[in-house]
Amino acid sequence: MTLKRRGAVMVGLGLMLTVGLAVTPAQALSISGTYTDIAFGSAGTGGAIVDAVQPGLVGGLGSSLVNGFPSTGTLGNNFWSIAQGTGISADGFGTRVDNASGLTLNFPTNFFASGQTDDATKYLAVHWTAAFSNTTTVNFSLAADDHAFLYVDGKLVLDDGGIKGISFGPVATAFSVTGNHTLDLFFADVHAVQSALTFSCAGCVDDSTSTAPEPATLVLFGTTLVGLGAVIRRQLKGGKKIA
Repeated sequence: MTLKRRGAVMVGLGLMLTVGLAVTPAQALSISGTYTDIAFGSAGTGGAIVDAVQPGLVGGLGSSLVNGFPSTGTLGNNFWSIAQGTGISADGFGTRVDNASGLTLNFPTNFFASGQTDDATKYLAVHWTAAFSNTTTVNFSLAADDHAFLYVDGKLVLDDGGIKGISFGPVATAFSVTGNHTLDLFFADVHAVQSALTFSCAGCVDDSTSTAPEPATLVLFGTTLVGLGAVIRRQLKGGKKIA
């Protein structure tokens, strides 16, 4: 390939990288949930309405997940695992992305199993997962009817357990450990009449563990190619020898 053609190719590739990546949006945060059903009358369901947050049902703040789930000794059942729970089955919602553009969830009322208009015959449970990054303190907020537990990097950071209405929340906390993190949010409706959950993370951004080059870096590379190609073409036109 001649130097002149190389210069033209550099200009073309550079322009493609620069223009194409300059308009590429940043990858958005997302949160996905795996839905299960709890058979009416199963272990851990029913009981007295507390109408208050009842901390400690899965251990104290900072306690760890056990085999990927909250400790269920006090809860009496693993509502999120068909294999480990009693009376637990897959819900019709399956696994789905519940928010493709941020770490917020908003199910303020009538959050029932797939195809149901109430929780008179079965209850709903969900295990949501996400990844996020932070360079400064972020703020979590969580409210649920009934149980909800938030874990970051496998450790309990928000405890909203208890048979209660959503109006008895939210619970909130500031999380100041910076870096890349995993998030697990567990919810279970275990008492008839109503079911709900709201959640937010103020300040969470995309997990930056990806090894793919940042778009800004590739844009800079593309701009460099354009400039180098243009220099080669100008020098060729001027009759200058290129080393």
